[in-house]
Amino acid sequence: MGIRGYYFSLDNKLVQEVAAGDIALKSLKIADYPGLNIDRSWEAIHYLLCGDISDGEPPLGFVVPITSDKGIDFGSFGAFYLHAEQVAAALQAISELDEAGLRSRYDFPAMLKEEVYPLEAGIVSEEDADEFFAYLLQHFNEIRRFYSQTAAEGKGIIFYLF
Repeated sequence: MGIRGYYFSLDNKLVQEVAAGDIALKSLKIADYPGLNIDRSWEAIHYLLCGDISDGEPPLGFVVPITSDKGIDFGSFGAFYLHAEQVAAALQAISELDEAGLRSRYDFPAMLKEEVYPLEAGIVSEEDADEFFAYLLQHFNEIRRFYSQTAAEGKGIIFYLF
């Protein structure tokens, strides 16, 4: 099982209302909005881009927006929001990153040492480094496509863990 990350895009005005607490996130029918499940890759991608497990510096910190200042009470783990301009800034930043650029940021031994989710001590080893990078790259590319579509439509994003 594990904790998975899920994005959905919605009109920027609706994101603002949810962020302000005017509309409860739990009142929205999430399945009605375009979405993306990034499986258990969320913390590792944030770490890959920001060098930390949460609260990464924008605009790369907006890619997997697990930031304390963007939190919304939702479910067991909470949710996070991004306004349309933050989605566009994140897209611009990740559009400049290709596989080689991501590979240069990838520090598998540090991720193991820090026990970055979903890596858990004793379950993986150095031999898994290339396979894990491929897993992260696949989800990173899906995030880039999702952000591209969302930014083109001028929408914001809600990201939550389940």
